[in-house]
Amino acid sequence: MLRRFAIVSVLLMLCSAVTSAQKGGGRPPSPCKNWKAWQNVMPGTASATLHVTATCQFPTAGYSVELVPASGGVQDPPVYELKRVVHKPEGMAAQVITDVPIKYPVETSVEYKTVVIKPDRRRIPIETVH
Repeated sequence: MLRRFAIVSVLLMLCSAVTSAQKGGGRPPSPCKNWKAWQNVMPGTASATLHVTATCQFPTAGYSVELVPASGGVQDPPVYELKRVVHKPEGMAAQVITDVPIKYPVETSVEYKTVVIKPDRRRIPIETVH
C-alpha cells in the first residue's frame, strides 16, 4: 500500500512539472504594454530623433525601468534593438499596483523601420514623422 502511494505521488509530481513547462516555463510575461515608436525626421531639425514609449505595471511601488541599446548591429530593413532593464525596489515597498512609464529618445542618422525590445523579442513598427 505504501509503495502504491509513493508511485502515485511521483506520477502526480511529474504531471505537475510537465504542465508548468507547457505553460511557458520560467519566463514571466512582460509587465509592459502600449508600446509606441516614432522617428522625427522633419526638415529643419538637427538630426532625426527616435522615440520609444511604453507603460509597465508592477505589483509594488519602487520599480524603475530603462531601455538601453542592445548589441546586434543594424539589420535590413534597419532595426533598432533595445534591452528592457527592470530595477527592483530595495527594502520595503508599498503593496500597490504601480504603472511606470518608459521614455527613450535617441538621435539617429539612420531611418529605422522597426524597434525590437529584448528579452521579450517584441517588434514595434516605427512611424515616421515628416
